Parts: sequence; structure tokens; C-alpha cells
Amino acid sequence: MRYLFLSLKGGVGKTSLAINLATYLGIKCVTTDLIISEKSNVAQIAPNKKRIPLQYTAKKDIVFDFGAMSTNIDPKVAHAVKLSNAIIIPTLTDARSLQGTIDTLNLVKEAGKPTIIVINNFTSESKFNNAKNHLIETLGQLTILGIRRTTLFERVAKDGSEWFSNVHHNKGEYQLNKSRKTHEQVYDSIVALGAKK
Repeated sequence: MRYLFLSLKGGVGKTSLAINLATYLGIKCVTTDLIISEKSNVAQIAPNKKRIPLQYTAKKDIVFDFGAMSTNIDPKVAHAVKLSNAIIIPTLTDARSLQGTIDTLNLVKEAGKPTIIVINNFTSESKFNNAKNHLIETLGQLTILGIRRTTLFERVAKDGSEWFSNVHHNKGEYQLNKSRKTHEQVYDSIVALGAKK
């Protein structure tokens, strides 16, 4: 399966979610973002590339992480939309992020690909519900998932996939283990949606 993480709005957790999904599935993540740590499952391509290199388009299982466009889809993103089984649009609960999500979905909806919105990094259930209701009122019924604020992203970035798969109670990481299970439910939903197409 090929998954595309996409948003017009920067800073919504797109790359963190993309790398974590790739880590969870044991596949490669290709990003245009600056990679701070050297992870074997993450590759960077230049943001100004017009097409995705063949070495990545030939893969049947991959996560693409391409972001901030302006008001139209650049050729590389259009290429990824065409290749992908599912599109994931992360968002935060603030008005600018939600508008970026709406604009992003409107840019890619003609492709007819299964799309999931992930409301990310929220701190209260009411903020999540307000954001979800706003998106449904504006866009109609669609799949919207949520991930609360957590340090799990930072730990996976620091300690890698082996740590992620071994988070457990007796290391004093009960809360992170709960977060991991929530993430896995979101990732499983993304996989299931991508398999429908």
C-alpha cells in the first residue's frame, strides 16, 4: 500500500505521523522535510523535485510525506496522489489548521482516493469534538480520527522502531503504551481505508 500525508498547513504533525506509520508498518517513508535524525526507514528528496524518483515509485509499500503547497498541487504531489491508495490529512484544532485541511481536501478530492483526516495533538475532548463537527459541517461525512498530545513522536524519533514495539508497563511507560495503542488503532484504520480502493 502507498500512503500520502499531505497538508497545505505546516506544523500539523504530518511528518511525525508519516514516519510513525512507516515505522509501525516496517516500510520506507519518503519526505521533503528536513530529516533531523538518520533513520534507515526515512529518505529525503529535494522539495523542488517535479517527480518522485523511480526508486520510490517502484515500491508497492511506502509512505509519502509531502507538504505545504500553495493553492494548487505541485507536480510531485500530483504524482503521489495518483500513486497512493489513501490520503491522510493531519490537522490541529485551531481555525487556521482546520481551514488548511479544508483547502487541502478540496484540492485532492477529484482524485477520488480514500481520505482520512487526523486531528492531531489535541489536549481536550471538547476541542477535538468542535474541530470534528466543524469539518463535517463544512465537508460532509468523512473519516476523522484523533490523536491526543503525547511525547510518543519524540520518543520514536529518538529511540526508533524497536523501542516503539516494546513500550510496556514495567519501564514506567504506561501512559506512552496507552498512546502507542491509540496510534496503532489510527494506523490500522488508515491501512483498512487504503485497502478499500
